[in-house]
Amino acid sequence: MKILCDRTALQEAVNVVSSVVPVKTTKPVLYNFLVRADGDGITLYATDLEMSARVEIDSVKVSKKGAVLLPARETSALLREISDPTVTLESTDNRCRIESGGGSFVLLGEDPEQFPDPSALKSGKKMQISCGRMLRMIQETMFAAAKEETRYAINGVLLDAAAGCVRMVSTDGRRLAISYENTDTKAEFKVVVPIRALATLARALSEGSKEMLQVEVGDKQIVFNTGKAQLVSQLLETRFPDYEGVLPKAAETTVEVPRAVLEGALRRAAILCSAELRMVRFEVGEQSLRMTAESSARGRADVSVDAVVKGAGGSINFNPDYILEALRVCQMDTIRLDMSDDSMPAKFTLGESFTYVVMPISGA
Repeated sequence: MKILCDRTALQEAVNVVSSVVPVKTTKPVLYNFLVRADGDGITLYATDLEMSARVEIDSVKVSKKGAVLLPARETSALLREISDPTVTLESTDNRCRIESGGGSFVLLGEDPEQFPDPSALKSGKKMQISCGRMLRMIQETMFAAAKEETRYAINGVLLDAAAGCVRMVSTDGRRLAISYENTDTKAEFKVVVPIRALATLARALSEGSKEMLQVEVGDKQIVFNTGKAQLVSQLLETRFPDYEGVLPKAAETTVEVPRAVLEGALRRAAILCSAELRMVRFEVGEQSLRMTAESSARGRADVSVDAVVKGAGGSINFNPDYILEALRVCQMDTIRLDMSDDSMPAKFTLGESFTYVVMPISGA
């Protein structure tokens, strides 16, 4: 195989497939990814046997067709350090020479024939959504999914399609993020997608892209396809909590405050949280929101901001990190907080189709 390729396009494709490569495996061949060149371009493919990613690149000049396995970690690191706009890859006998800008590097691979074949979904329910919107939904939910395994936490994101609407929902048992989009699909399904699969998919999507993403859901697998990139992942066989039952139905107090103002004030207050208990107290006044935090070892913070308040007011305690994480992916200029008392979940409206529910810290 011999090709001349745009370095940036190759690096972006390698970044996508490399995220599928396992950190540890009993099958060393899986530490590689496959590069296959034909007359139209090249295809990169990687798998850990539970998830696979394939990316096609057409900004390539193919001088000689063929296939080679490349070590994912070293290839990715090498492409990050090369600054030339193009690179040449030439392989013989499971060796691949990469040349660019006067530098020459030989990577030792393995026999491409030993690499697992791509898995295929036999049949499934299909829907379409724009790549940009799917990326935004991933960003608005993935951060709230559980990183550790507990009885009440889910290490994945629910993809719920019904009645012309698709929702993505995540929870770690202490908070819940919901992002949704109206679609013209008639498909109906509820599946839990691993966090790692969505993180890989996000690498293949572009912000604001109108290009359509094809989603196909089978009994145990899900396939995301942009045309140039395809991700196949096993689904999590777990029962997702009844998220609709968690959403507060009414609120005694509503607070509206500019996002940037709230974020800045909360960051300052959080500096003086106790190391043992990450907690900031929200006190809602007549037309203000006061945030206080205290640590016996560090001191006390007291920050007030103007707010539009409707209702009785009151106080509630939050882990500030939960709020700040959500604000980082919020695109609204003004956010809304609906709350009742300090024992009930509070709801943050962070976008036209982005809702965030947080359990307060009670009894503190």
